[in-house]
Parts: sequence; C-alpha cells; structure tokens
Amino acid sequence: MDTLFINGRILTQDAKHPEVSQMLVSENRIQALGNDLSLPTAPDVRTVDLEGSLVLPGFIDAHVHFLWGGESLLTIPAGEARSKADFIRLVKTYASGREPGLWLRGGGWNEHLFKDTELPHKSWLDEAAPGHPMILQRHDGHSGIASSSALDLAGIDKSTPDPTGGVIDKDVNGEPTGILRDAAMGLVMDLIPQETEMELLHNLEAAQAYLLERGVTAVGDMIYDMNHFRFLQRMARENRLKVRVTAYLPILKWKQIQEELKAGIFENEWFQFKGLKGFCDGSLGSHTALMLEPYEDTPESVGIYDTDWSKPDLVQKNIEQADNAGLQSVVHAIGDRAVREVLDLFEAVITKNGPRDRRFRVEHAQHIHPNDQKRFQELDVIASVQPAHCVDDAVYVDNLLGDRTRYAYPFASLVSRGATLALGSDWPVSPADPINTIHGAIHRANWHAEEALDLQRAIAEHTAGSAYAGFREQDLGSLEPGMLADFVILKPGLEALSRNESAPDDLILAVYSDGKQVFQAS
Repeated sequence: MDTLFINGRILTQDAKHPEVSQMLVSENRIQALGNDLSLPTAPDVRTVDLEGSLVLPGFIDAHVHFLWGGESLLTIPAGEARSKADFIRLVKTYASGREPGLWLRGGGWNEHLFKDTELPHKSWLDEAAPGHPMILQRHDGHSGIASSSALDLAGIDKSTPDPTGGVIDKDVNGEPTGILRDAAMGLVMDLIPQETEMELLHNLEAAQAYLLERGVTAVGDMIYDMNHFRFLQRMARENRLKVRVTAYLPILKWKQIQEELKAGIFENEWFQFKGLKGFCDGSLGSHTALMLEPYEDTPESVGIYDTDWSKPDLVQKNIEQADNAGLQSVVHAIGDRAVREVLDLFEAVITKNGPRDRRFRVEHAQHIHPNDQKRFQELDVIASVQPAHCVDDAVYVDNLLGDRTRYAYPFASLVSRGATLALGSDWPVSPADPINTIHGAIHRANWHAEEALDLQRAIAEHTAGSAYAGFREQDLGSLEPGMLADFVILKPGLEALSRNESAPDDLILAVYSDGKQVFQAS
C-alpha cells in the first residue's frame, strides 16, 4: 500500500527542493515529494497527517561498533559509576548469581566522572567479583581495567614488558595495577571466549532497538571481529537486519579480507562492505593520543603509536592494494601528530595510485594542527567526527593540552576550508543519539564555541554527509524520488535546539525504515 504524508515540514536535504509539505512512499521507496501531489483518494493510498511535524532522512551514524554497542546494553554498566563504591556495586550486582570463574563483560567507565578522578584498580574487581576474569574497557575503548584472575590467565606480572602499541600500568613496586592501555588490552581480551550465536543475536536485537528508537536507520560499522562480519552477512541474507550496515574491517587483516572477497561477500540494501579500518594512535583520555608536543600534565609523554602504526609500511601497502581494488580506507587519528601522519600516508597513496573517487577518511580527527586543516580539502579526505567526544573532553582537555585546545575539534575551521564532514557517535564510546550529537556540534558545551556548526549544517552532515562518507548517497541521506524510505518524524522543537542548553529527549515521534514504521513514541 502506498502512503501519502501531508501537512509536514519535510526537510529533504536535497538542495534543489530543500523543504516540501508532502511525500508519497511506495513500498520501500520514496515515490514523489511536493507541496500538492494532488493524488486522488483511493483504497490503496493511505494518508498520514503530520500535523506540522518535521521530517528528516533517517540519521546515519558514520562510526559505531554495532554489536559491541548491543553488548554494552546487556553487560556490566560501568559507565554509570561516579565513585569507587559505585563501580564495585555495579560489578557485584552483575556478578551475583553467575557461575564462579565465568568471564564477565562490560565497560564504559570514565575516571573523570568519578568524585576523585581515581583510576580503577584490579582490587576493585577482585572485591566485587572474586575469581571472575574480566576486563572492563574505559568508555573510549583505549584502556581497560582487568581483574587479578584475568591478569593471571594472561601471564601478566611485574616482569611483563609493555607490548608494542600498549602500556601495562604498574605501581611503585612494579606490580600491575590492572590498567591496560591500547594494545596491552589484547593480552587479556584475546582470551575471552567467542560469543555464542545466541549472544550475538541478543546483542543484535538490543543494538537495533536502541538505534531505531533514537532515529538511527543506518550505521558505519567499524568491525574488529571477522566472526561479527560473517554473522551480519547471515542476518542480512535472512532479512533480520533492521538497521542498514556499511562495514569496515581491520587494516592488518587485509590477507583474510582478500580471501573473503574471493569467496564472495553477501551484500544487499541492508549490508555492504566498503573497506579497511586502521589505527594510528590511541585516545586523549588514556594519554595515548599521539601529539606533536608533550602533554601538559605528563611532559614525559607525547602519546603512543597504535599497533597498526608499528608497521606503517605494511599499512601503506595494504591501503594501496585495497585502493586499487576499489575499496575505501578509514584511519583512526586523534592527536595532531597522528592526523598529520595519516594525511601524509593518504597523500602518498593518492600520488602513487592516481586520481579516483576513493573518499579516504580520518576517523575522529580531534586535534588538527592549523597547518594540516586545509589538507583535508586538498586531498579530498573526509573528517569523520563525533561531537559527543568534544563535549566529554571539554571537562578535562585544557589540563592535558593547554592552549593547544584552540585547534581541538575544529569543525567550523574544516568547513570554512572546504572539507567534507561526517557525523557519528563511536557508540558505545558515546551514546548513538543524533539529537545529542547535533546539539554537541552546535553547542560544544560552550567550549571554543567559535568552532561550532550551525543547526542546518549539523543535520546535513548527520544525514547526507554520513551517507556520502559511506558511498551510500545513491539511496540514503536525503528524501528524493527513488531513495529508500528511511526517515524520522520529529517535533518542531528540533529547530529550537540552538537555543537549548541541553538536548531534549522527547523530540522523536516516529521512525520509518524501508517504508515501515519501526518506532513510535508512547
């Protein structure tokens, strides 16, 4: 049955027809838009009166960890902790009744939200859940706290050296505290049993419900686990995906990926594979973001290279080969040195392979030296940014970087220099909540507000911009005839977001995916 939506303010993100009042949806595609479609009343045309509501394309989150996000909703919610006592209580509650010795999962903690900003210690976990191996990741995913049982299983003790691309925190006596940074987390995480099919299904269901409720109808999924990649293909083949997934795989698994390509990757409107995802550095909060100059509070440190960047020649070779195969490459870079080195590598590949529509991306692009900001436009590199990180970092980043924060999250500067942006959340690092994301982009917690985006630009980059960043602009990101019918109906209050000090949580009235209503506010 066709559906005609009338009496709305439909913000199409189509420059030729930016706003209309009516939209006709036929099955899973948009059939027509206008202000007077003059359709005769017929049994096979259903009419929906929008009563002045806003309609936007479904939000596209350019950077999430899809199944990890679902898992985070079902495991230890350490992100709720605001003190040591909270932390221990949350772990203890989750562990209660679970089989002794069972691996526990969870994370999301942020010491900067604790009353005394004290880093968690392995003793906290040992007290809360004795005998349970676990590693609870920090909210940014670049450090974690491991229990004594997990450290013992991994063979980590005072004699264990730091792995390449990682740090094992130790106390004054040389004993591991339980804090593992970046690659050091892998020493424990590699021991965690693979999720069962049922666990993956639960994670998928939780992730999809969470995203659709917030108006996210498509994501760029930065996948670490090849098993997750294969699982999502099965779900697409079985028509069980409700959120569209554009997938990326680890850059150092290029040989495995080539085998997958030879065997054939299942793709349709719900699941598509686009390319490689790499890491240059860590995160600011973990002091592992790679900076051109030392941190203000730890002058002996400029951050660290991620494991990928311990093999920069191999990374470049893999990107060159993937590029020649028509695949995209996206690289995590947070510190100003990391951003510069990634841009240098991209430039080398572009020079060697010649011009094409490759859409290289710098993921996060948080701290960009002014000398490098113009290079995004010059090299046609997309800045894939997460405004929620800006809001989070505003609490403490001045202590870490001093006056260098003037070029932190330079959204407006990038736009003024002609760069293309894509907006996302990095969920579960930050909530996948487009209203909050847009609010963060235009308010920035009143921190370096000169770098804020305006509301229209923020909406555009969370829809059309993110579609373009994942090569999905042919069917997603705008409301035009022939496009997939993914859209969100919101209260008119969205347009007051610029005046609101906080983001309302009740703006979304309904969400449609593939022409079907998948969420309605109660």
